Amino acid sequence: MTIELLDKNKNIIKLKSISEIPEDLSTINSVQIINYNIEDIAAFEKLFGIDTAILHNSGDIEISSHYLEKESQLAFNFSFPYLTSHSKIEEVIVSFILTETIMFSFMDINFEKFIPENKKQEHFDKIKNLPFTLDIFLLMMIGVVPDYFADLTEIISKNIKTIYSSLQKENDFSEHGLNEITALKFNNLLVKESLNEFRRILHLLRKSTKLSLETKETILLELSDLTVINEYVQNNFERLDDLKDYISTKIDLEQNRIFKTLTIITMCISLPMLVAGIYGMNFKNMPELEWEYGYFYAIVLIIICFTAPLIWFKRKKWLN
Repeated sequence: MTIELLDKNKNIIKLKSISEIPEDLSTINSVQIINYNIEDIAAFEKLFGIDTAILHNSGDIEISSHYLEKESQLAFNFSFPYLTSHSKIEEVIVSFILTETIMFSFMDINFEKFIPENKKQEHFDKIKNLPFTLDIFLLMMIGVVPDYFADLTEIISKNIKTIYSSLQKENDFSEHGLNEITALKFNNLLVKESLNEFRRILHLLRKSTKLSLETKETILLELSDLTVINEYVQNNFERLDDLKDYISTKIDLEQNRIFKTLTIITMCISLPMLVAGIYGMNFKNMPELEWEYGYFYAIVLIIICFTAPLIWFKRKKWLN
């Protein structure tokens, strides 16, 4: 477990256990707990007097599992998608418990490392000279997270365009292309679900009596931006569907070409084999056996049976 404290002077202090937290809690602005165990939660409840119920049911669908407002605190959580080194998106639940004096965040991994440093610094500079309050904390978070969703959506969009461009240059298609599209579609789905969760939290925050009018107006503006991002996410789904249809059509065409080739080969071989089979039966009452040129007759008949289907398929434009 890693604990990061932000003191009144905006200094970040990293700790490894709860026992290292200073006794004077009035010097602390925020507490970030990373990679914690369930057993650690009770200790934080006792030390800071907070209600951590929202940490135990983050996987439920009900909104009460993701947003809980009480007189002494405001708590919410949402899934945060992040891109792994294998270009696969995974998600982690990020939970926040906000009181009048200290802001708490609980997460399995430090999601801040996936946010560009310049973006974090840009929003931090806006509030560095302001007192660290619940409104200021939310303004910083609300500014950073939508930008991150926009960047992640843009990455997926670029990956789709790259695959589209590369597949158009290929003549051979296989299940590998479809697997890539399926992986991208799942990545996009995770982003969409997380984005919708975050939007739902923002809508509920706008109804809170704990926030200032300025914060609520900022939330409204960010909701408009998130609506635009959500449209891009939906566009990604449509492009992936088009790309999947494109590959499926190409595969179907290739299979049809193979089936045509096999049909031509089968027809051209089966008829001569029929002739060879008839004259290979050696019955006594076969007139052609007594013919002087019976052998050449059979050879010519076999050649005709082979070339006639070729001519027919050529006229049907099955042969290029």
